[in-house]
Amino acid sequence: MKVDAKDVKPEVVAAIAAAVTAMMGTGNLAIKITTSAVWAAAGRQKLMNSH
Repeated sequence: MKVDAKDVKPEVVAAIAAAVTAMMGTGNLAIKITTSAVWAAAGRQKLMNSH
């Protein structure tokens, strides 16, 4: 498995890969993990909405 996930912790990549394998089996899988500002924005919005 080749992992090229800049700015993503190896633990996170391992957890995602394990979840995908558990759901889809052990066949050949292509996984692409990228960071996104959308998650950060959603977190900030949820925090602002809670006040």
